[in-house]
Amino acid sequence: MVRDELTTTVFGAVESLPPSRKAHLLLETALSLIEAGQYGDEVENYLDVYLRTPGLAKGDIARALLARGTARKASGERLLAKAQQDLQAVAKLEPSNRQVQAYLRRGNMLSNWEHIAHYIPRYHLRAWFFVSTFHRSIASHMIFRTLDLYFGEDQDNLNRGLDILDRVKADPAFANQVKTLRLHWAYEEGDMLDLMTRLFRTALPALKALHGAEMVQAVLGSHPHLESLGLIGWHFDAVGVSAFRNLRKFVLRAEDDDGFADMGEVRTVLDQNEATLRHLTLGAYLQRTHSWDSAFQSTTVQNLTHLDLVDTRISHVVLARIAHAHNLQSLTLHGTCDEPASARVVFGADHVLDGRHTFLPHLVAFRFVMVGHDDDVGLFQAVAQFVRQRPQLRRLDLGSCPWELVRGVLPTLPGLRVLRVRIAHLLRADVDALTHAIPAALAALHITTVMSDLPMVRPAPTCSYLVSRRPQPNLLSEKDFKVQTDAWVSSARSIALALPPLDFVGWHGEHYVVVRGVHDGGKPRVELKELPVRRRLDCGNGVDLGGEDAAWVERKDVPMDYEMPGLEA
Repeated sequence: MVRDELTTTVFGAVESLPPSRKAHLLLETALSLIEAGQYGDEVENYLDVYLRTPGLAKGDIARALLARGTARKASGERLLAKAQQDLQAVAKLEPSNRQVQAYLRRGNMLSNWEHIAHYIPRYHLRAWFFVSTFHRSIASHMIFRTLDLYFGEDQDNLNRGLDILDRVKADPAFANQVKTLRLHWAYEEGDMLDLMTRLFRTALPALKALHGAEMVQAVLGSHPHLESLGLIGWHFDAVGVSAFRNLRKFVLRAEDDDGFADMGEVRTVLDQNEATLRHLTLGAYLQRTHSWDSAFQSTTVQNLTHLDLVDTRISHVVLARIAHAHNLQSLTLHGTCDEPASARVVFGADHVLDGRHTFLPHLVAFRFVMVGHDDDVGLFQAVAQFVRQRPQLRRLDLGSCPWELVRGVLPTLPGLRVLRVRIAHLLRADVDALTHAIPAALAALHITTVMSDLPMVRPAPTCSYLVSRRPQPNLLSEKDFKVQTDAWVSSARSIALALPPLDFVGWHGEHYVVVRGVHDGGKPRVELKELPVRRRLDCGNGVDLGGEDAAWVERKDVPMDYEMPGLEA
């Protein structure tokens, strides 16, 4: 084999190194190959030779063993998945094969409990920590899969975030459970921001299993193969974000274009990730002039399966490009149409041919929340016609669309499982019509009303009035504040009493988890534990509401109206 001059020189340079430097080079090469997903027999041999080298530091030995153990575990899991497929294929060919049945029974116990855990809200899943080691392991993987760290004025949240970063660096097993990291910053500048940034950068390399994150420069250096990236704040400061090449999901929410990064880089992000990007979320600020026309010229748009446009102006160019995104399964349009007449034409152009819609035929989730178009009946008529007769549609939120139009559409949507509807003047007849129109299998329902002939809940017996807004301590005496607060909580609690299957209650923008039990006398006991309100600069789904359907119906799956704190959200 003839070597070129460069290769010969490199070999000579390596041979001149002392044994310790050679070993270090071998370790770094092996770790780089593992990081690039190229683990195999060659890397295994590198690490074997390295670990047989005398005089190694304990820290380096630990790094090598951890890297090899993690790589072997991942490789073994892939082989186990293939083995499971083979065994299931044998079970179909020979259902009575006892050897195969024994193998499948052993694996099904873990998968069954994991399946059960997926349907338990994280708030309740914490109880599994005290059941057994087996259940604790399952719950830990579920709960810490997505990690939210809040760095702001709340000292408790700050200390909790610092403790978690310390544990990430000290406990590799815990760090490997974290797949998505969301950082919520309340600092734009100053010494505190510098301190938090340094702490985060030192912890980031330990999160080797990270698939999604919300910080750019530090993440790019340690996790260049990231699959999900979210950038949410006042400015677009993500200089170099287009250097990522494997993004499957990209979220950008920026109120203005005064940041360090050029807004044109958004188009570059789409172009550079054409082969992988499938979920795009873009948000702005309605009171500022902005446009996504350039970004939507990218050919990546036609490959998207999920698209969310929130708090933004939607131009005819954007709508026209959406019309050609035939792979879309989920679409959120929230904001203002620059040309309502053009929007009516786009939605009105949809037709059903041989039972198939010509416009977005694969749609299973549709959210259409317009600001400033409440009186545009023609637009809502076109949208109502667009969603009609879609048996595969699973989630629907038409914002301020007139109830009369929504009521006519619901009977044609047998697959609907999540519905958010606005009934301006709620009458008994409307309640009857709604209950008859929705499918029996509906899982999540949100009703908004301006005026109701009947109270939505029955007041507590001790209260002669129903409080419609949380009492404010600075406006009331201590006695009146306590009385009205009790009435407020009783109103929310009465919903949980009336509907035994509920795990969560939403009441005027606040959310409560329902804890059920039994009194000593056998009478059912219901308590409400308040969940945290939405924080400023929250990424939307900071509070676990028990599943994706609940988050979607409460519009917490997207960074919508995040600048509105507390109950106003």
